[in-house]
Formats: sequence, C-alpha cells, structure tokens
Amino acid sequence: MGASASVSLCVSLTFSLMKILRSTAKVSPEPACTLISEPVHSCVFGVGLETLKEDGQMVCGIPAVLKDMVEYLNDNGLQHRGLFRLCGSVVRMRTLRQRWDRGESVDLQNDGDVPTVASLLKLFFRELPVPIVPEPLRRQLIHSLDGNADVSLTNQSLKEYLHNLTADNLVILSYLINFLSRVATHNQSNHMPIENLATIFGPCIFQ
Repeated sequence: MGASASVSLCVSLTFSLMKILRSTAKVSPEPACTLISEPVHSCVFGVGLETLKEDGQMVCGIPAVLKDMVEYLNDNGLQHRGLFRLCGSVVRMRTLRQRWDRGESVDLQNDGDVPTVASLLKLFFRELPVPIVPEPLRRQLIHSLDGNADVSLTNQSLKEYLHNLTADNLVILSYLINFLSRVATHNQSNHMPIENLATIFGPCIFQ
C-alpha cells in the first residue's frame, strides 16, 4: 500500500471512529481513579503506555501529560483559528518537552501557548512506540470499511473491533476523540471540522 493510500485510510478510519465514539455514551468502563504514589522520574514522551503506568504517570487511566495538554487546550484553544494546523514554536516545544521529561512541574497557563501545546499533543501520539490503534487492529478496521455500503453494519463492525483494543488504549482513544469532538463543535470559529481533525490525527492514531 502506497503512502498516500495509507494516509487516506487513516483519515477515513479516524473520521468514522470520531463519529462513532462521539455518539456513544460509553464505549468502555469508566476509568477508575485511584490514588497513585509520587511519580518516578522518567521521560513521558516517546515511551510506552505501560511504562507511564508503572512510573505513576497516569491519572484515571490517562497519561498525566496528555491530560494537562487537553485541559489547557479545552480552556484556551477551542476558539483558536486553525487549532492543530498551525505549528508551535520549536524552541518552546523543546523547552516544555525537556521539562516534562525531567519530571519538572509545568504550568501551561503561564508557560504555554495554544499552537505549541497543540503541536506537543500531536507529538505525544506520534512518538508512542506502539500506536493507540496497533497495526493488526488497523488492518481489521480497514477491512470492515471495504466493500460495505451499509453504514449501520459498518459502524457496528467498527464498534466490535474497537473492543479488541486493550482497556488502556480504548480509554485513551475515547478521551482523545471526545476532546476532538468538542473542538469540532467550535468549527465556525476555529475552522476545524471533524474532517480536518481526522486528516491531522489519522496518522497519529494509526501509525
């Protein structure tokens, strides 16, 4: 499969999954919030989800760094024109990433800006050693889209395949797509409808 065809499939899948997860009240058990010990000093970018969990870097099943970025963008970026399309400051991205990876406290309200945090959020997913939707399941999802004109049957098939994800991955995927759906509801101001978001996040979710 050529690179352009692969990207197109990623976009199509992301678009379908966003519509499904947005309309589904609960696609997995609610993440259990438990008290965690002080995080062990460790990188948070470019490491696996299991490592983040072992290092105490998860909050209610969501990587703490991802939660911080989503909450910042939810408070400050929903109306931002071109959210996720505009590139952030490379210098500021490097600085914030290094601080997180050194285990320092990062106050995005004072130290961040919308384009930089949005770029770091995409980077977090791109640098996962194993994508949120790994390759075997990606192929199954693609197969469910091929040659099936019945939208309801396609959606049902996608939902069933989604539950082949690990519980951790499904919780994080649902968290991301619920956030992106909120972004899309402000598309008149941010110019980022679901189709645009799917184009950007497809390659991040399905590497």
